[in-house]
Amino acid sequence: MTAERLFNLAAEFAQATGNAERFHARAASATDDDRTAITVKAVSWEGIAAQRREALRTELREALRGTVTAMPDEELPVAIWQRRHVEIRATTLDAARVRVRYSPAQAVALGTALIAFATLTDQRGGGILGDILATFPPTTGASQEPRDEEGEPA
Repeated sequence: MTAERLFNLAAEFAQATGNAERFHARAASATDDDRTAITVKAVSWEGIAAQRREALRTELREALRGTVTAMPDEELPVAIWQRRHVEIRATTLDAARVRVRYSPAQAVALGTALIAFATLTDQRGGGILGDILATFPPTTGASQEPRDEEGEPA
């Protein structure tokens, strides 16, 4: 797959879409006899445009197949996108920008998973994140019996 092939597919798709739109516009102003023939041409061009779009999508998927390796953006790795999504920003090794957008629920699930995996990874490496992110404060050893307001065992 070459860039020239992708460009040609995009040009073919644009040409077919433009032809379909032009024939629809002509059909809207044509008389009854001509309108039917022109509408048939417009529908034909829409079909061609749909085929070209699918060919372009297929080639793009093939060209972009593979894993993208990126590092978190140093200035703003997480942001709000259009007030409805959380956006994770990164940069590839060749300085291309990568954006992944999450719904609020997806962002919470991702954040929870990131914290959990960071803690596990850190513990295996002898780190301290497990202590920092502990669910409950450490206990002093013996369990304490419940007590009433005067301090007597309940």
